[in-house]
Amino acid sequence: MAGCMAQKEKIAVILAAHGEAETAGFMENYRVTRQTLAHASQIMPIPVSLQRFIAVSSSVKKRFRARSGWQGSPHNQHTREQANALQLDLDASQLAERFRFEVHAAFSVAPPFVEQLIEATRSSFAQVIVSMSPVDNTLTCGQLCAYLASSREPGELRSVKVLSRFWQDERLLSVYCDHLFAHTPPRAGVGREQRILLLLFHGTLVADAKGQAPRFRNGLEESRSFASRLQRTIAADPRNPYGRIMTAYLNHEVGGEWSQPSFEAVCTMLQQERAARVELFGCGYFADGNETIGRAGELMLAAPVKEALSIPCINSSPAFSRYLASRVSDAAEQMMSWI
Repeated sequence: MAGCMAQKEKIAVILAAHGEAETAGFMENYRVTRQTLAHASQIMPIPVSLQRFIAVSSSVKKRFRARSGWQGSPHNQHTREQANALQLDLDASQLAERFRFEVHAAFSVAPPFVEQLIEATRSSFAQVIVSMSPVDNTLTCGQLCAYLASSREPGELRSVKVLSRFWQDERLLSVYCDHLFAHTPPRAGVGREQRILLLLFHGTLVADAKGQAPRFRNGLEESRSFASRLQRTIAADPRNPYGRIMTAYLNHEVGGEWSQPSFEAVCTMLQQERAARVELFGCGYFADGNETIGRAGELMLAAPVKEALSIPCINSSPAFSRYLASRVSDAAEQMMSWI
């Protein structure tokens, strides 16, 4: 009886997402933008005066957007929903008989901050930190690993695991395809040649203002590899209704040359496609936010396509939650052999 009542060891699971402002409020948007630029300036020089100017101008634009109905980003809420779904899946897993999982949503540029939650759960038996980006770069899992390396003794790192490299995982490709085709609308009487799928990825700097390659890991090769593998997987799937599958990068166009083709360049390419039906899928993101929402409307304004529709990111998809639960469980079992 005493063995049955033994307290389970706690494993803290932290979903480490970027974070965005959840309202149209000026100060919230200003703080989030300043925090974002402060993070970016750690790897590429952005003068403080420019950071302030961008933060002010961006926040003012958000206030004006609120007049047309925009009320803030859903990114943080989607991440919290992903954390709740993951908690349920881990509670139902076999490892729940041995461990007590506690899942948290945390953000790089909005509270609760990732570093603070890592420290708040430091006394846990183990920590699993999930980099909530399908593609790795210095600003995502790179900063997570750098923080852990600077705040932990080597022996402590045996009880901490950062989950990343999602772009290489064949299991994730399957999750993406099932999600995509579950949300692909039926279009009776529309031929494959008229249907286009546009895969959206986070853009990245490929050369600075002087034409020099960035001195940080920008994730471009990982994005290209992920895009190529995903395109091939979708094209080979018998459920695929698309005649063409294209890739576009959502760039910020600040500080030099960015990844191509950009979303704007693809819009220009589609200006002759008057009969086309286009579905846009933000597969370079785990949760919809400022960079993905509204893109179908932008495409319709830029190119006279027949119709454009956004397929949601995987957000709190049950299949994605089960996938994350399997990755967390694998990591927990691996750490158990080290501790």
